[in-house]
Amino acid sequence: MIGPVPDNSIRVRPIVSELAILSNCDGSARVRQGDTSVVVGIWGPVEVRQSRENPEKCVFEPSVKAATGHGTPLDKMYEEAITQTCEQIVYTASHPRTSIQIIVQIESEDGSVLAVVKNALCLALMDAGIPMRSMFAGVSCVEMENGELSWDPTAEEEEESTARFTFVFENLKDQAVYMQCTGECHLERYMLALQKSRQVAGQVFGFYRESFEKLLRKDIKYQMLLPPVIKNEVVDEPE
Repeated sequence: MIGPVPDNSIRVRPIVSELAILSNCDGSARVRQGDTSVVVGIWGPVEVRQSRENPEKCVFEPSVKAATGHGTPLDKMYEEAITQTCEQIVYTASHPRTSIQIIVQIESEDGSVLAVVKNALCLALMDAGIPMRSMFAGVSCVEMENGELSWDPTAEEEEESTARFTFVFENLKDQAVYMQCTGECHLERYMLALQKSRQVAGQVFGFYRESFEKLLRKDIKYQMLLPPVIKNEVVDEPE
């Protein structure tokens, strides 16, 4: 669990994750950020339809399901954003002529949905053992009518904002690999949002490491609790 970021000007809701929560896929994760909750399942690399087959790399097949159970115009945007990030981060040439299927279930929404989707996606890819160039973290930010910036906004804050930003950073060079901006703002406010969002991403990367350390400790504890293996010995019966 990650608490508020130390910078007093940045408020981030607590983040909670669960790894390997689905038994019928290769990797999965649930991330809850405030009242926004997302589950991601990964299948693959698996055989791909011939019409989508690429002889040089794997392809991504994301599917996003909204919390309402009905498709929304945002679903397509989320799917495109997932594909763009994966193509930059995943070693696609490692598995040519295959696909990686990504199922995203948005369980509940209260703002910053795309950032939470990206964070759950990263954890699920790591849980599936998909080779990646780096980890990545999503951060949402809005500019309010009074000019103040607010991070990890709720749905109400997003509605009241004049500009919205979603950044995705990789952890090797701290560079942004994805950006989405809607609304209008001054360049200096955009650069400030980018700079401070990078700080928030650093906290998220620390949260990732903590999540997998806990999972590893859990696995080790389970192995220690298993009964010792008893070898069966064949004994010749007396004649």
